[in-house]
Amino acid sequence: MIKEEIIHGGDNKSYLRKKWDKVFYNIVSKRVPEIYKNNGQVLKIDKEEDLKNLIDKNNFQNNKKWKVIIISVPLNNFINLVNFFDKLDATVDEETKIIVNYYSIIWKPFFALFSFFGLINNYKSSLFFSKNTLEIFLRTGNFEVSKNLNNFFIPLQVPFISKLFSIFFNFLPFFNNLNITNIFYIRKKNRKINEQKKMSLIIPCKNEEGNIEKIISEAKKHLTFSYELVFIDDKSSDKTLDVMTDCKNANPDIEIKITKGLGEGKAKAIDEGIKIASGYYSIIFDADLTVGMPDMNLFYSAINNHHADLINGSRLVYKPYSGAMKFLNFLGNIFFSKLASYVTGEKITDTLCGSKCFVTDNYKIFNEFKQKNDIHDIWGDFNILYSSNFYGLKCIDLPVRYYERTEGETKMRKRLFFFFNMLLTSVKALIRFKINFDK
Repeated sequence: MIKEEIIHGGDNKSYLRKKWDKVFYNIVSKRVPEIYKNNGQVLKIDKEEDLKNLIDKNNFQNNKKWKVIIISVPLNNFINLVNFFDKLDATVDEETKIIVNYYSIIWKPFFALFSFFGLINNYKSSLFFSKNTLEIFLRTGNFEVSKNLNNFFIPLQVPFISKLFSIFFNFLPFFNNLNITNIFYIRKKNRKINEQKKMSLIIPCKNEEGNIEKIISEAKKHLTFSYELVFIDDKSSDKTLDVMTDCKNANPDIEIKITKGLGEGKAKAIDEGIKIASGYYSIIFDADLTVGMPDMNLFYSAINNHHADLINGSRLVYKPYSGAMKFLNFLGNIFFSKLASYVTGEKITDTLCGSKCFVTDNYKIFNEFKQKNDIHDIWGDFNILYSSNFYGLKCIDLPVRYYERTEGETKMRKRLFFFFNMLLTSVKALIRFKINFDK
């Protein structure tokens, strides 16, 4: 057991601290997947003794089970935060997300007043933070911010009034900078041991008989990591399934799996593919080959080197090749990129690129978000982006070249119908992020 003190004042909580603890847990518990709670994979910490147990190197094996660790003790109260993060790095798993909070420096004069009236403790010994201050502490070690909860938080809950104020300010991003308290997810930046883990290429197919053989040929020619190809035939009316079977028999040197979709859209086809995927990572690969197979190596490198939890392909950083993207599709992509960025509070440059790479096990929380918010995203791209951001995963865009389809026909034909489906998905996410953030 670690003996030295970690926080100022120990467990002697002030009046406002007790109030904030209650609000804090109410907010962040809604941003933790239920599947983690039900599996006993969430650790809540609000006492100094619990902090000492957490950073005790003898508890590393036990700590590996935690998917999320919630620390309610404000970072302002830590005696040596650099030392705490250094010890924490040695005792938690690389996939664990840690939720932390601090009181903002812009409210320091008010805290002086609160201290005068005895509403808070340890004012003189506390360090008041800005985002830059947090970055200074994180840069000294192996942690980084994976997600900033951009909601406007009020430490004291006044029925109806607090919620009304929060909703109003949530729709005005500038006011997030005026938060009394700030809440962040942090994650490890680098892995201690960089294993070469297998990745599943999830390939939904609808009438793609002309592309199957080329996909396999391109994979064998270009992929430099351990992989499997997971084909989903989504009730094709051509010979796609027959070609898949023939190609699998003709290529026993690589791992190929085939399953059948429900014929109800790309998202549900991906669901079926994930069910049989055995890779630690998965990437969705569009069968039209409009994103090249060599770029899959870039996705693998990014996620295996722990640069992010979700690698989102972006076709709009480079200029798409002539004929690759219709003008109306281009405008739609720009519109939804701006909308998704506003909803999540994170810059997203392309929502509809099919190439999205993630830890396969995280697909469970994507589905949970979809079910809890009654989302019917036909393509699946929006749900993956929104759920990743809601649950604190670090998301980055990876620029890719976008080529013209050479075989088969595009599935993006009912543009108006798909537009309203994407818009409804985004509106439901907007309500979840901005209005029902605490439900």
